[in-house]
Amino acid sequence: MALGMLLSASSLPVLATPLAAQAQRAAVEVNIPAQPLGDALAQFAQQAHVQLGVDAALVAGLHSGGVAGRMDRARALDRLLSGSGLDWRLADGVVTLQKRPVRAAKPGTPLVTDALRVDGDETPRDVAEARAERGHDTVFDADYSSGYKDRAEIERYKGVTTSDLLTGMVNVLSGDARNSGALDPSIRGIQGPGRVPVVIDGTEQALTVWRGYNGASNRAYVDPNLISGLQVLRGPTDKGNIRSSTGGTVVINTLDADDVLRPGRTFGLDLRLEGGDNSTDPRLPTLLTGRDYRTVPGFPQTSPSFAIKDPYLRIVPRTGSDNHFLSFGDRAVRVAGAVRIEGLDLFAAYAFRERGNYFSGTTGADYYEQSSLPSRNLNRIRRMALGFAPGNEVPNTSSDLESVLLKATWHIADDQYLLVSLRDSVTRYGEIMPSRIPIDTGNVQWPLSKVHARAYNAEYKWQPDSRWIDLKANLWATDTRSDTYNSGGMPNFATFADPIIIDNARANAMNDRYGFNASNTLRLGTTLDLTLSGNWQHETLASHDSYNAANFQGWRQFPRAGRREEFLVRLDGEWRPASFLKLNAGLSYAGYWAVDDFARDQIAKGNPNLKSVLFKGYKSSFKVRGIGEAFFRRYYKSLLEGFPASDIEAFTEMDLPDYLANPHSITFNQAGPVWAPDAQGRYNRADNPCLNGTMNSIPGATTCNLSIISTTVPIAAPRRSAHNWAPSISATVYADDHTRAYARYIETWRFPSMFESTLGFSASFNPASPLRPEHAKLYEVGLVRDLRSLLRLNREDQRADVKLTFYRNHITDVVERSTNLQFSNIQEQTIAGIEAEARIDTGGFYTQFGAAFMTTNRVCDASVAAIADRKNGSIPDCVKYGFPDGFLLTQATPEETVNWTIGGRFFDKRLEIGGRLTYYSRYDNPLFQKIADLPREQQLDVYSLNVPFSWGEIVTADAYVRYRLNDRFSAELVGTNLNDRYYADPLTRSMMPAPGRTVRLSLTGRF
Repeated sequence: MALGMLLSASSLPVLATPLAAQAQRAAVEVNIPAQPLGDALAQFAQQAHVQLGVDAALVAGLHSGGVAGRMDRARALDRLLSGSGLDWRLADGVVTLQKRPVRAAKPGTPLVTDALRVDGDETPRDVAEARAERGHDTVFDADYSSGYKDRAEIERYKGVTTSDLLTGMVNVLSGDARNSGALDPSIRGIQGPGRVPVVIDGTEQALTVWRGYNGASNRAYVDPNLISGLQVLRGPTDKGNIRSSTGGTVVINTLDADDVLRPGRTFGLDLRLEGGDNSTDPRLPTLLTGRDYRTVPGFPQTSPSFAIKDPYLRIVPRTGSDNHFLSFGDRAVRVAGAVRIEGLDLFAAYAFRERGNYFSGTTGADYYEQSSLPSRNLNRIRRMALGFAPGNEVPNTSSDLESVLLKATWHIADDQYLLVSLRDSVTRYGEIMPSRIPIDTGNVQWPLSKVHARAYNAEYKWQPDSRWIDLKANLWATDTRSDTYNSGGMPNFATFADPIIIDNARANAMNDRYGFNASNTLRLGTTLDLTLSGNWQHETLASHDSYNAANFQGWRQFPRAGRREEFLVRLDGEWRPASFLKLNAGLSYAGYWAVDDFARDQIAKGNPNLKSVLFKGYKSSFKVRGIGEAFFRRYYKSLLEGFPASDIEAFTEMDLPDYLANPHSITFNQAGPVWAPDAQGRYNRADNPCLNGTMNSIPGATTCNLSIISTTVPIAAPRRSAHNWAPSISATVYADDHTRAYARYIETWRFPSMFESTLGFSASFNPASPLRPEHAKLYEVGLVRDLRSLLRLNREDQRADVKLTFYRNHITDVVERSTNLQFSNIQEQTIAGIEAEARIDTGGFYTQFGAAFMTTNRVCDASVAAIADRKNGSIPDCVKYGFPDGFLLTQATPEETVNWTIGGRFFDKRLEIGGRLTYYSRYDNPLFQKIADLPREQQLDVYSLNVPFSWGEIVTADAYVRYRLNDRFSAELVGTNLNDRYYADPLTRSMMPAPGRTVRLSLTGRF
């Protein structure tokens, strides 16, 4: 047992000497996770090179939230002992502890500890509170860029939809925020399948959902009512036991016993009730399934398979007068309980939230109601308010979410535990395909989508008194069943051949994953550590939907099915050669394989309808206009192309005299050369007959056109695989105990996802060019300063830090959809920018500031640019955000974001008042804007399939008031978007305005 290392304190004197003070100020590197306090102190003694003189009975039963980072011994001890009710002394290299003396108080006045206010005596702070504090400290203590939200922030600003969890985090957004019911994280402008994994209690559950021509959403379904903490790692990480990728990782931890049990208690209950406004019950349609469309009054008789004007789906949206203040149309409840007995922690929680369609804001809608703009796709978002009036109900935005969470933790010994958990969530939410949202023909309400997600995991941790073992392992599985309205079909669908109406808008998917991750750290000396880590997962995708060519009209996706496996092993070393320097280096080896089971099944069945399209090039033709014999001969040669030369000559000579007797102007199309790709399959602009001057050499040529040359080939379903090595290196320099700078370089590979490895509509395989994995190289430099000494903030609960980060992420072979609607690799994407974060917390007043400025988001590929606008050559080799018709274009994020939080705690911290401002700069894509603003007669044939949805400048204000009624009950009133702003979220793929002003009241009881 680690406590066996502790010495008796009774024989150790406590001396306050100048040498002791100097030792306290000396900086050390510590990495101590949350655990029993005795074990944490033992690790501290080893890492800080001090001895312990501690009575084991003094720390028995106490827990520590842990500490990590480079800091002086005094600060590390403060954090380790936070909330324990103990004071420390450091003298002659020996740490001793004693109970903190009870402070004098006026008769009848309750005592106040550092965090938890109790009546009668002093009680240690919650382990959960210490854990939250450590999470916030990590943002500034870690030598990488990250963000953190604790349980209180999540519950306070959970917002209207799940995507609001990420609001207020620097350089972090969620895609398709209002039409998905899930998280689709974007970090530093990087988003998409496999690029930003969401890890929940060590498990992964992301589903890639097809959004038609508008791309794909990578959704993670999570219940905000079950979250204890949320951490965002910006950029690839060297933590091999956490799966990371080119954009970074979102790590979510759910509630556990420490979130419920009050200090010193073995049984506890937590009850939370919530009610809010800005909600109205959705008027769900009654589908016409089973009826003959020819007998249904009002049903579109001329287009039963594409009934975009189906009157049975239409509603008249409710107006702002129906949005009653604190109507409690948005209501939620959570009940959680925990028991701690004989080394066993048992935890259970149930959560339920029911919310109807929300109402949009009413102010600042100018950008979205530009009625003077022509009604065409390129202008849809700037005319959105004409169809979704400010203050009105927004259809398809409701949500019902019900969850159960069970956990059991067996503390096998002081230095090891085993945790098993089960999480089960069912969500029903509004959803509609982006291309089915009308703007000029009224509002529609579709049926609700449903997702049932289960997750299981078993986590083992062993930290004995050994420099060879610091082991953590996790075995997990997820099981997700979804019936979502994103197949591309219509809720009421029929054909002329089969007039019976069916619902073919709903797509079924069954996604199962299981995996394992582990890490072990070896401490080879006082200055050198080695960590071996790795992760592995297997994924299967299937569907109950059967493929029927009659019902899979061109716009409906195939029922994807496949298997995929991915692994990574990593070795990292940390060397501390001097007190002012820390060096890290690592090397990882990763790989994957994937198989398309749907394609294999269709091949086995001999399905003749499924083919791959092989593009061979572009055939040029010139419109020629002229008069005279020479033009007449050219005209006949073009007209009779394919005939024998002798026949062409005979017909020409036969008709030539009549023409010469009455000569007139002739217009015809003359075939030109073929524009073919090079040996690597790439197109060169210089070879384009329409742009390289070929037309100038053809007499009478007025315009040039290019038509695709393609053929179909049988689909193939080989086992696709790849593997690669990736290095990392970083250095940290400590200028003093309060200031440090770090620089890191890390590479990572992102292998094609399940979505990119299986057959689908509007995004399929290129039979001539298999996908290669993406290769990312991140350069990051950070400067961190602890300002407490400067501001004279000396209490343990006070904080003052600032962090400035510069980053550049260069990714090659980016997987993208081409203008031919096939997946391909484009040359490169470069994203760079600056992030600034700061905080001050005096215990009473607090403020946090975060800002990000993206200096570069450039995508380059000369071949893609050449074919994006083949006729005019208007697309440069490098563009902002992404090329027309690709997915990257819809993943653009604001160049400037600012988040500012400010607040205060009053009356012995019973009352807390605070607010938050969020700012996003407007969408800025000069090339798109230039093309969108062209007169209709000058419109270019680009941005035709995937129009990027822009947004205007966004400023929202949130505020809250929290009052602790007594030791058990607290109430909180929260208002979001108090300025009632009308806006579209950045990264939206659906034309839906965001929620307007929302007020929510909550009551929490802890027993």
